Amino acid sequence: THPEQPKDELGRGAFVMSDWRKAWHTYGQCDRSITQAEYEKIKIEGGFVVDPFTGEAEYEVEDIDGDLPNDLVGVLYRNGAGKFGINGERVAHILDADGLVLRFEFRSPEETTTSRVKFTSRFVETEGFCEERESKEFTKRGTFGTAPRGLTSLFGEPLRNGLNNDPEGKPPLLSRMAANALKADIKNTANTQVIAFGGKVLALWEAGMPYSLDPVSLKTIGVDSLGLPIDIQPGKAPVNYIPGLPEDMQPEILGGKAHTAHPKMCPRTGHLVGWTWAQNPTKGSMDITFTEYDSEGFRIVASDTHTLDGVALAPHDCVLTEHYILLKVNALEIDQLAFLSGAMGPAECLGMDGRAKVRAFAFPRPTLSGDEKKKYAPFVVNDIPACFSIHFSHGYEDEKTGDLVSYFSGWPPNDSESFLGAWGGFCPDYDKIPPTFYWRMVFDPKTKECVDLRVSQGAENICCENPVVHPNFQTKDAKYAYALCSNAIGDSSAPMGYAKFCLDGSAVDQSNLEAGEKNDTTDVYWVGSRRFTGEPLVVPKRNGNPEREEDAYLLGMAFDAVKDKGCIMVFDLERELKEGPVCTVWLNTALPHGLHGCFAPDPSVQSSCFC
Repeated sequence: THPEQPKDELGRGAFVMSDWRKAWHTYGQCDRSITQAEYEKIKIEGGFVVDPFTGEAEYEVEDIDGDLPNDLVGVLYRNGAGKFGINGERVAHILDADGLVLRFEFRSPEETTTSRVKFTSRFVETEGFCEERESKEFTKRGTFGTAPRGLTSLFGEPLRNGLNNDPEGKPPLLSRMAANALKADIKNTANTQVIAFGGKVLALWEAGMPYSLDPVSLKTIGVDSLGLPIDIQPGKAPVNYIPGLPEDMQPEILGGKAHTAHPKMCPRTGHLVGWTWAQNPTKGSMDITFTEYDSEGFRIVASDTHTLDGVALAPHDCVLTEHYILLKVNALEIDQLAFLSGAMGPAECLGMDGRAKVRAFAFPRPTLSGDEKKKYAPFVVNDIPACFSIHFSHGYEDEKTGDLVSYFSGWPPNDSESFLGAWGGFCPDYDKIPPTFYWRMVFDPKTKECVDLRVSQGAENICCENPVVHPNFQTKDAKYAYALCSNAIGDSSAPMGYAKFCLDGSAVDQSNLEAGEKNDTTDVYWVGSRRFTGEPLVVPKRNGNPEREEDAYLLGMAFDAVKDKGCIMVFDLERELKEGPVCTVWLNTALPHGLHGCFAPDPSVQSSCFC
């Protein structure tokens, strides 16, 4: 049952670890491989709530607490890790799991006489997913350490503890090297983001190209080049060809591209702004191509290529303003030998210096005119105080000063040496993860300096992630930002609430708080110690005023460990978050924790707002 918890106890980060582990179970409890005969027998006898082969589910949602708003109409898509292994062998790291895309269709009362919400789900059937389903073992290297094994006759069979139990420890070094040395073809799990734009629904993963999905059934269509002149053949790593080497002598794995999992939507033009990247193997640099698309036919409007010198890893997220695209580069270095030898996965090979100064690159948007590109010329900001950025909520150009202002979730200076290593094992380990805060960062383009970097006023000691703003304020000076929230005492713990931050100067300065002291001034809704919250998304009300940030809903996925079910909480942003959701939409099963998503106001999926 859910414990009775006094208000003062909420927000202190207490949670039940066994509950948190359940939030990372394979979708639909598909914990083992079944034979085709078993599968057909169950289908005949009544079928599955969730198909164990495809992750497919489809049903009308009947269980809704409260009143679903009449002006919440459209389609919500979500993506995240959903299938945590194959044939009883769990992935070594949760972010190596196969993507699971969810679809929630919110109908208007005039469109239906039954349920107003229809649910659909399906695994993204990538090349690696299909290979592993056929072979019943890992066939490709994962980004975070999951990998094929050497010959079982030499190194033995995996233990196959089950997909919902702790993964077996690493295979012997010789086994890893024998199976993976010189293999740079990393499995594209398509598990990070899903966007709807130009009539397409795309499942994104930042080290490969997107997979296109059917907008209604979610069936996988295939890898999508986005209209770019690039090679999307399987097995191509995002590494440019070696200069001076004849084409017929180039290694087959070279010549691929990867697309960011975090493109942006420009609220003024309606353009999708994305970027592809590829490493330069002999120069220690990376080429990045920014592209803006129009929703009419997913048409390319403009594209520009730039080089990031001394960058080993593509930035995870970016900032979009009216004239700039900003990339902040964390202090990471890759051990190429460990990767090429097969001893470790690419992310395992990244060394992190949590106390080193960092850099940022600013580039003019490709749609600017020639004169505008001279005015808003590229620049680099060096010697930014140590911090590790994760996700940006928004950014803008200050009309009075000309400064570039951005907000992001990230870690303060810390002694961690591993890039997301604490997310390995069965689930994220908050004894090892630094607390994550909401930061404000300001650059002066004239002096090319960072003139301000601090936790946003009023957000002190609020451990939070996945910050978002109203989609119409992606490039503007927003008054409010929202985030999933773990605790209010500056600690690191599982997410158990949603927070609202006031960015207009009205927030109470809490910079005098010590670690462990509670910030009670921020508007937070706590779901309790046996529920866990996922990334929020701000969705404008149908026919609402796009210039009013409050004229919107906040949709938040959550998992209830007592009910063992997933749900969507709907908050009316005309009210304070702490008043609670106006309704909760309950699914028939549990859902894995998940990552990012989007909301399309129309089933034609011409455009969407996303995190």
